[in-house]
Order: sequence, then structure tokens, then C-alpha cells
Amino acid sequence: MIQTSQGDIFQAARRVELTIVFGYVGFNQMHLCWHHFAEDKPSLHQIIDPFTELRGDAVEWSPGRWLWFVPAQENHGMTDLQLTRALDAAFAWASAKRIKSVATNGIANTDHSGDTAANRRSHEKRAAWLIDFAKAAEQKNAINIELVSLNDIFVRASNSDRLNEP
Repeated sequence: MIQTSQGDIFQAARRVELTIVFGYVGFNQMHLCWHHFAEDKPSLHQIIDPFTELRGDAVEWSPGRWLWFVPAQENHGMTDLQLTRALDAAFAWASAKRIKSVATNGIANTDHSGDTAANRRSHEKRAAWLIDFAKAAEQKNAINIELVSLNDIFVRASNSDRLNEP
């Protein structure tokens, strides 16, 4: 059963075998989280932007611990199809490596605008989509998945009434 949590995706990386990190490094929280995580790791501390410098392949940062970076696309998000392809590739790789625990932060949809209410609905819809996708992926790949976000979107979505419907 999937686990949802609120926190830094790089903290989750310390407790799972594979961490799939979506996003970008810019003037944002991801920049700070990455810097704090990488600063004491000789194989990572020289990496400024892992979404460009480590993009495309899993990187073993500690024995049996892997990072997989997926850069944001249009409007700092991804479409459902882009996200499906990225996650399917990472989960297939994990299955081939016999990895049993995965964490990901997911990514917003590309439909962001200046409308705060619409953006909130989009985030809630994407969180529900990711939870459903993760449930299916757990069964298909025999893995445990944790969805992690700096805000509480996954925790709220996993506790919603929608998930308790038959």
C-alpha cells in the first residue's frame, strides 16, 4: 500500500532504494533541498543542477541507493502522458534491478495559470492521479512506493473521501 508523506524528497532518499525526483533547480526550494543533500556526498557535491547534469539515468549515490532525475517540462510541469512515460521507465528499471522501495515527489500538471483556485484544483487532481498510478505500479512491479511533497497535497489526497469509495 502506498505511503504518503510531507517533507523533503531528499530526506526520503535516505530510507528507500530509488528516489525519482521531478522538478527543476532554480530560485526555488528544490535548489536548497538539493544543496543540503549533496553538500557532504563526494560523488554529488560538485553537481549544481542534477536535472541537467544527472538527467536520464539512475545514479547510485550510496551503496544500494539510487537517484533518478526527471526535469520539468512546459510550465514547470508535465502532462499525464509525459509523467506516465517517465514513471513507467523508472519503475521498469527498478523492477529489473529488484528494487523494492521507491519514493517520488511527482510533478504538477502543465495547466498552471494566475488563477489560484484553478491551480489548487489541478494540484488535487494530479495528486489523486499519482496515488492511483502508484497503487497500480506497486502491484505491477512488486514495489513499495512513497509519495512525498513539501506541502501536504499527498497526505490530504490520501485522506480524502474519494479514496474510500468502492
